[in-house]
Amino acid sequence: MSHDALAEARIASPEAVDPGSGESSDGPAGLAHVATASFIGSRIVPTGGFAVGLAGGIALARVGQRHGLRPAYGASLAAMLQAVAVMGPLRIGIPLTQSLSAPLLGHMHARGASVAAQLAACGAIRLLNQIVTILFYIWIVAGGLKTYAATYDALTDNLPGFPEGVTGALVLTAAGLVAWTVFASAVQVFVYRRALLDWPAQAGAGMPAAIPATVERSDDEVISRIPRYDPRAVAVSAAIAFAALLASVDPIVLSAVAAWLALAWLTSRADRAPVRAGLALAAMLAAGALVFGLVGGIGVELTLQRVARVTLLVLVATWLRATAGEEGLREIFRRTLHRVRRLPPMAEASAVLDRLGATGALAASARALAHTVRHVPRRMTPLAIAVLGWIANEAARFAIPERKQQAELRVRTWDAVLVAFAVAAAASLLTTA
Repeated sequence: MSHDALAEARIASPEAVDPGSGESSDGPAGLAHVATASFIGSRIVPTGGFAVGLAGGIALARVGQRHGLRPAYGASLAAMLQAVAVMGPLRIGIPLTQSLSAPLLGHMHARGASVAAQLAACGAIRLLNQIVTILFYIWIVAGGLKTYAATYDALTDNLPGFPEGVTGALVLTAAGLVAWTVFASAVQVFVYRRALLDWPAQAGAGMPAAIPATVERSDDEVISRIPRYDPRAVAVSAAIAFAALLASVDPIVLSAVAAWLALAWLTSRADRAPVRAGLALAAMLAAGALVFGLVGGIGVELTLQRVARVTLLVLVATWLRATAGEEGLREIFRRTLHRVRRLPPMAEASAVLDRLGATGALAASARALAHTVRHVPRRMTPLAIAVLGWIANEAARFAIPERKQQAELRVRTWDAVLVAFAVAAAASLLTTA
């Protein structure tokens, strides 16, 4: 049996199957759809992303409980990729920890693992992910460990009892990470366990399948959004620009990447929807880099260079989503997963991603959640029950969309020129050696 056939078998549930849909009442695709909606919401809200993402974590834990570890991680990867296709890569770290830990916690719950074991597993995954995240933040936004420590010293100079220097900054940061890890892991484990124990037995009974919302567009608007560039060329160019920005803050490199990005924006038929969120995030991170640089005393010139790098990183990510488009990114992910389908759980992720719908279905689920909690008392227990009902019902009534014919991608001269200019911008690194 082929890897694709095995994956199809793993994600199929032995019970409650709708013959017309090919998906069980709590199958991986429906639960991955719910996780996608939740994870997108966690990235949209300015604060409280962890709480919003709990619904997605519950859905993925349910896959782990009902279908096993490989289908659960396949559903988790598919949900994250679908979320990136819809929104781009910005703020993807917010739901990442739950996407990494929820499948394992659901599987451990099904195997009767103790609460202590689940807390240890969740805490280890969360702490490792947070360490990587904070180190990246210190390197990119804060401008390095010395600047981070100098800013820490400036802020705690008049506060008694705080250790000083690099050691003090790392000790206080580590203490904060451990405290958040303990709290967030406890919330995850107990919320997941309670949800899995109280899962509704008749979820979605008698409910119609969700119908994706449609948006009418004029012919001119549709034509204007036909992508000029092959999404693969867009992804490769963005990756090259990212690498160059991560490698150096030299003004020559920054100017070269900025010039390439300006040309890429001007020649792209880009979707304007992601631009506002991208500009807001760029402004926020740029302000953080500015504060770290000025308070940390690294000088105005180097501070501005680091501000420019942070801004360009966000703008490149925004351009990637705006230019490649949702379907373009989905097609890249589909083809990549198919090529590596022999690796677990890539075949399962590919099978689930093929079943997921586009933005309209996610918007319909978001409206269903708003309707569900509209008249619920604003207390923890009633809200938790209502959200659990929404998760189960949305997964149960999820309708697998008709599978589209694989998009026909073709590299043209414009695509080669785009990549060539990105390579030329990255080649400016040679002048800084």
